[in-house]
Amino acid sequence: MTDRQPTLHLADAAAVEALLDELAGAIQPHLQATTALVGILRRGAPLAKLLAQRLEVAGGRAPEVGELALKRYSDDLEVLHDRPRLDEDSLDITVHGRHLILVDDVLFTGESMFRAACHLRAAGATRLQTAVLCTRGRPTMPVHADFAGRRLDVGPGWIVDCTVPPYESALGITIRAVEANDS
Repeated sequence: MTDRQPTLHLADAAAVEALLDELAGAIQPHLQATTALVGILRRGAPLAKLLAQRLEVAGGRAPEVGELALKRYSDDLEVLHDRPRLDEDSLDITVHGRHLILVDDVLFTGESMFRAACHLRAAGATRLQTAVLCTRGRPTMPVHADFAGRRLDVGPGWIVDCTVPPYESALGITIRAVEANDS
């Protein structure tokens, strides 16, 4: 028996870059003049910027990008708050009357996306969509991924880790077994 937990490296930087290209291609036909990408801090924010760059190359115009500070988990996925904590003053773009695409790394329970969507709708967003690098496919909130790079059927004994610069050295997606101190 070994102390190491099973790990599956699903996608390296090149594969994640390709997923971002596919996401941008799926989002492109839905862009409107009022569209902005809103990245959920932490990893959703740099992903939103990467998507905006690709959308600019593909369509000649990059949507505005904003960041929304919302926190439920620590970086090692320890639950910090029973429900996601939202910094209501963190969003630095105009919301009222706009089409917004919320961007995050992983959609699991949907708690973060649901909290963000409720906040943005209350602030006047007229249309909301979601884009994620990975979805685990079993949200407990009434949220789904409109645009997903990869859909994973991952049981409760596994964690999906997305690595995104500048927080990690390279893009990547890894699935690892929950360690005894993770649960």
